Amino acid sequence: MHVLIIPSWYSHLRSPGGGSFFRDQAQALAAAGHKVGIITPKVWGVRDYRAGPLPDMNVIVGEDEGSVRVWRLNTLHRLPRIPYRDSRAFCAAGRRLYDAYAAAEGQPDVLHGHAALYGGVLAADLSRRTGVPAVLTEHSTDYAQAKHRWWQKRLIRRALTGARARLAVSPQLHDILIDQYADVVRPLRIVPNILTPEFEANPPPAESATGPFVFLCVARISAEKNQDGLIRAFANAFPDGDEELHFIGSGDGSGLEALGRDLGVGERVRLLGAMDAEAVRGRMAAAGAVVLASFVETFGVVVIEALSQGTPVVATACGGPEGILTPETGIVIPPGDGRALADALVDMRARSAAGDFDAAALRSGCLARYGEKAVVGELETIYAAALGGTNETGIT
Repeated sequence: MHVLIIPSWYSHLRSPGGGSFFRDQAQALAAAGHKVGIITPKVWGVRDYRAGPLPDMNVIVGEDEGSVRVWRLNTLHRLPRIPYRDSRAFCAAGRRLYDAYAAAEGQPDVLHGHAALYGGVLAADLSRRTGVPAVLTEHSTDYAQAKHRWWQKRLIRRALTGARARLAVSPQLHDILIDQYADVVRPLRIVPNILTPEFEANPPPAESATGPFVFLCVARISAEKNQDGLIRAFANAFPDGDEELHFIGSGDGSGLEALGRDLGVGERVRLLGAMDAEAVRGRMAAAGAVVLASFVETFGVVVIEALSQGTPVVATACGGPEGILTPETGIVIPPGDGRALADALVDMRARSAAGDFDAAALRSGCLARYGEKAVVGELETIYAAALGGTNETGIT
């Protein structure tokens, strides 16, 4: 099968790690024997020049990422912020990319857009233009936060109605989409993000980690990730002791370091900066628990990454983790509840000391649901149904 993936965002000059879960899914499909390509338009504005040089504009570039060919086109808009501006620029660049891709690689069998704005809109438009069936997977947290404006809602409807199969990455996002777009989104199936390949290929070491009990948070430094709330909860839970709280992620962590010092736990709070997947995997395998304290997520890839390394998780019911974790794999608490988070950290520490979590069971259960074989198998079924001219049935 020839699958063309159309992500709404992807790695680029200013965001080299962007869209990693799109890349992982593409690589997994290719490893299963399918021909897979990616087209990724990137729209820049004049204001972007203020942050430094931009890549060459209006030049189509193809590059290999393993067995997947990625086609890129950067484009610059000069219009003021008006409705449909970015979607029109994105889709115009995307049509050029598709024509170049199809001329070189042949027409794909299936178009798979990721997130309606604007990969899903482009996939639907290309499907109407070429007759190639489109599949749409929704990832965005904007639905839960009610961020969409009237014209974006129109575009979302266009993407949903133009897709022959519609997927959500979590049960919570599924329910939100049904609530907001029930007339055009059904049938809607849940297909999760795929486990990062390095985490599936490499099991955790057999020997137990030594040293202090480490709570590990892996997320970019950002307000919605609630790292400051996590530090406050950690300070309340363990004002004394040898427990440590480590952070991995890009961004300015100076404010978090200052907060740790102010709360008297500065020596036990460590900011490690950004790390590659292999380094993150090692840190997760050695941690006592991984913590995700976000206010909102649509999935929470770090949750399944932790479970794949046999590490239990404390997470908020922020839109994704509550559909992943069970009492046997972690603890789920309400978002924004500092007292509940502190209590969960104490509970996790005690349960881990008591041996309540079976590392091998955490890993095997994770791979059975989120591993390459499981997710690719679901996608193959969906693609086959789309090629057959039918809507893929699922949870409605």
